[in-house]
Formats: sequence, C-alpha cells, structure tokens
Amino acid sequence: MERGRADSRSILGAWGAAPLEPETVAAVRPMAGRLVNDILGSVRAASPIYADVLSGPEGVGIRLGIEQAVRSFLDAVERGQRPGAETGEIWRRLGEAEFQAGRTLEALRAAFRTGVRAAWRGAAELASEAGVPTPSVIALAEAIFVYAESLTDDVVEGYLRAQSDEATERERRRRRLGELLLDPNGYDAQAIEHAAELARWAMPRSLAVLALSDESPGAIPRRLDVDVLGGSDQEGAFLVIPDPDGPGRPAAVRRAVGSEAAALGPTVVPRDAWRSLRWARKALALAHAGAIDARRRYPIRAREHLATLILLGDEELAAALASDRLAPLLALPQVERERLIQTLGAWLDHQRHTPRVADELHVHPQTVRYRLGRLRELLGEMLDTAEGRFELQMSLRALRVLPG
Repeated sequence: MERGRADSRSILGAWGAAPLEPETVAAVRPMAGRLVNDILGSVRAASPIYADVLSGPEGVGIRLGIEQAVRSFLDAVERGQRPGAETGEIWRRLGEAEFQAGRTLEALRAAFRTGVRAAWRGAAELASEAGVPTPSVIALAEAIFVYAESLTDDVVEGYLRAQSDEATERERRRRRLGELLLDPNGYDAQAIEHAAELARWAMPRSLAVLALSDESPGAIPRRLDVDVLGGSDQEGAFLVIPDPDGPGRPAAVRRAVGSEAAALGPTVVPRDAWRSLRWARKALALAHAGAIDARRRYPIRAREHLATLILLGDEELAAALASDRLAPLLALPQVERERLIQTLGAWLDHQRHTPRVADELHVHPQTVRYRLGRLRELLGEMLDTAEGRFELQMSLRALRVLPG
C-alpha cells in the first residue's frame, strides 16, 4: 500500500496536481459507468447540439472516448505512470471527427468544459459516498482538472489538425483549378467543372484576372468581399475575380489592392480567363517600364490602355515604326528635335488647327506655321495623307512610351 501511495504521489506530482490516495481511486472505480453516464447527461442538458449528437451513431464513439479517458486516468494513478498515449490519440481523432462533422470549435470547447465539471462533480459525490476524507476528494478534483486539461489539448489539436489538413487540401484543389482555368493550350469544360466542385468554388458567368507584382497575393483576398481564386506561377501571383463589373465590385477591388502594384485584365467568360491574365500582365509590365502611367491609382485596368497594349504588343515593330517614320526628326540636334516633335504632336492632336496648337505650346501662331513648314521639309507627304498622319501619331506614341 505504501508503494502505491508513493507512486500515486509521484504521478500526480508530475501532472502538477496534489497527491491522490489509492483508496480514493478504489472508491471511484466500481462506479465508473455511473460517472460516464453523469458526464453524458450533463452535456446533453447543456448543449442542444450535442444532445442530438449523443443520441445518434456518433454518440457511441464519444461515449467510448469518455470511458477510455476515465479508465486511463484511474489505471495511471494506480500504476504510478502517465496515462497511455493511446487515450490522447483517441481524443485527437474525436476532435478531427468534430471538425469533419461541421461543428464549431467553440461548441466543442463548451461541451468539453461541461463534461469536465460533470466528471469532477460526479467523482466527488462517489468519493464522498464511499467515505473518502475531504482532503482526498479535493485532491481527486484537482487531478481530474489537470488530466482534463491535457485531454482538452488533445481534442483541440485533433480539431485544428483536421481543419489545417482540409485547408491545405482545399488550397491544393484551388491551385489545380487555377491551372486548368488559365491554361492557354486548351479549355476542358468538364474537367474544370469537376475541379471547381472539388475546390468548392462557384464558377461565375464572367471574370477578370488581377495580375500582381509579388509572388503571393498577400492580404488582398482577405480584403475582398467575394470568394476569389488565387494562385501563382513563374511570372507572379494572380487572382481570378468573379463578376468584376458587378455592383460595387470595381470599388471593392480598388480598396483591396490599395497601393500595391497590380493590373486587372478585361472581363471575359471563363473560357477566356487566360487572355485576361495575359493582358493584365502585359499592362503591369508596361507600367513597370514606364510606358503606362500608374501614378494615379492601382489597379491598372488593361481595357483603359488598349491602344498602348496594341501598339506595344510587339515592341520591336513599334520601335522600328518610330525610328523609320521619325528618322528625319531624330537626326536633328536635341533642342530642335524636341521642339519639332512637340509641335507635331500638338498639331496632330488638335487636328491641324493652328490657333489651338499655338495656345497649347504658348507660342505665336506664326511660330507654329514656321515650324510646320520645317516639318514639311523633313516629313514630306506624310503630313498630307490620313494614313501618313495616323502612322506619325503611332510613332510619336511609341516614342513616348517605349522604354529607353
């Protein structure tokens, strides 16, 4: 008996609880079944959610878990050892099952607290009925709370583990959906529909893709009021935004993006999602190169810069056009070159209306006429034909926006 008492003191000391006499355990053990019933009854009375659960098939597993916990506690005290690891794993599995059943962690914690109070109350009543001294009853209560705290950690760990596993799997499935949706080499409607179901993402009628400079979408998805599909590849991160032109959605996207460098592709049907991403990334690249002015706000909207996107769809061709059509001007000394290019641009913008050109340049109309005479010497018939003027406008725009 002395050794059992010493072992019990040792094990409870290791738990951080007061020593517990073996006689107290002996008084409680025969009534373990009653104690389990008291715990289940208290949980049923306190929680409508678990009242239904405990009455169904899931209640069998929970009851077995409680019975295992009670036996493991009593056996550990008598052996002078910690409770077996299998008990903790049982409760971790119960925590996983609670998450998979769709019940909240708050409801689980509340039910667990109710069960612990019932266990303490029931064990104390049984010990008192058996004539166990008050100090031993107090020690029993403390031991139960210490042990229950360990089980609480186990059940919460199991719940969070299942939650994390599902989040990881959901993220994996969404990445796969993004790969299928944005694949430029083919659109497999059936595969995408199946992938969307697995990823729990409702396929919209229209969407737009937001291209980001960073490798990760960061906090932008959390700041949006819609379930976006995020991902990244070797070119950077992206977000697929459903119904981008819906009520309030453009403003919400602007708020979510804030000052982060981003570009929004055109609104398209899902089949053309890859096009939206391609245009968005082109617009973002041109902004980084200084070809698109992004100082006013992000995200850059690709559809507002279609002319630049078309013109610089092939930068070599755009540069060749500017170099060829403006060659006589580019060969001039810098001061004269800049003055004539500025005059040419204003003349084309104002549809050859000399007074308006003079107003813009803050010079006398006669000065404009003199410069136009010089331009005619250098550019010849291009000033006199619609096609020539169009090419000059394109050339001037390329000159302005091309890097370098």
